Amino acid sequence: VGVKRFGPELERRTKCARQFERMFEGAFALATADKTDDPSRKRLGISSLLIDGAARGVGCATFACLTSPATISLVEQQHQEGEWNVLALTVNPEERDINLIVDAERAMLAELHHALRDVASNDYDGGDNSPGVSPSLRVHCKVMETLAGNCEQLGLTPIAVIQSNDDNNDDDSNLTEEEPIWFRCDL
Repeated sequence: VGVKRFGPELERRTKCARQFERMFEGAFALATADKTDDPSRKRLGISSLLIDGAARGVGCATFACLTSPATISLVEQQHQEGEWNVLALTVNPEERDINLIVDAERAMLAELHHALRDVASNDYDGGDNSPGVSPSLRVHCKVMETLAGNCEQLGLTPIAVIQSNDDNNDDDSNLTEEEPIWFRCDL
């Protein structure tokens, strides 16, 4: 994948090139695992899909939009939890029009969110989710780094990560907020 060698888009496009490579690596590993006698076990061992401390290969699927500009995403589907996690989202690297790229990203996220709602409504008695389960589409922070659109344009909200600086203290004075690992999609 070629990377533009100058301009304000250089850093994001460099990350896009790396994500495109990770997307290919993950999709190829999933296809190879699916050809084995025990695909679930093989999917668990895909190193490129060990994300945020969890093996995410078992529930992964690839979604694509082939209209111009073509867009592809790798999504972990956790049906029991009513949650889908976008692990990669790539727009055709040859596309240079930033507005078209943002539109393609938004369209892919909207379609994924719509598909998740359809699956959730079919899983739980005619549209009513089971108690406590609300369909949720999340985008990983590594994906967020490569998107041309910002949170507002793409309907993304950071999910706060709170950590304690002192494991022995129960008050809130030692809590700190870190950079979010996931972003919730509200399209």
